[in-house]
Amino acid sequence: MTTASNLLWGALAIGVVTGMRSMLAPTLVSAALAGREDIASADEPAPTLASSRVRQYGIPLAAAELLGDKLPFAPDRTIAPSMLVRALSGGISAAALAGAQRQPRLLPALIGATAACVAAKVAIDLRKGYARNAWLNAGLGLAEDCLAFSLARAGLRRALRDS
Repeated sequence: MTTASNLLWGALAIGVVTGMRSMLAPTLVSAALAGREDIASADEPAPTLASSRVRQYGIPLAAAELLGDKLPFAPDRTIAPSMLVRALSGGISAAALAGAQRQPRLLPALIGATAACVAAKVAIDLRKGYARNAWLNAGLGLAEDCLAFSLARAGLRRALRDS
């Protein structure tokens, strides 16, 4: 596969991850890009997302979201402000992957943002029926975390592959 198609698949995966956990994708993209030698000369938003400042704030925010999602009073991820944050997070994360690969950023950003919104709705709908049972809901949340981490790993590997 070409770099462009790998990037688009990676953008889709990162967008889905963002729909499930809005701060996880940008945090993992930041960590993946930070180790690259050529990141300083990459197209924006890759260098910004790879900065130590983003990692400094991203890690605690992602960890808090992973914990908070399991609580019974967690806000609905499909309300307008949450969907906006997810769309921005997915779009920026995917655009950063494109910037790191020196590829056009618009299409990956649109794919990441759209996938984030769709995945947010699908993931919450799958858990809604079990929300009354706190333990089962928390267990499903942990399963969703595992899926998000696995998708992120696969998406990052694919998007950052050279060809």
